[in-house]
Amino acid sequence: MKSFVKRFKFALILIPLALFISFLDEKILQGFLASSEIPDHYIYIGSLVVAIGILIFAVLRFEKNVNS
Repeated sequence: MKSFVKRFKFALILIPLALFISFLDEKILQGFLASSEIPDHYIYIGSLVVAIGILIFAVLRFEKNVNS
């Protein structure tokens, strides 16, 4: 079991990312950014920045574990 998790660690990073992208896509299709309200755009940009930050942190941590 440990070897399976170790071998497919990258998939464990990609699955939450895919769920986040589908959540944002669904919100946008429902008209989340249809209005011209600035706070909606800030929420969207902020959530993207947070998601990218978490993804970079996870990849760097993954690389650190692989190299050591």
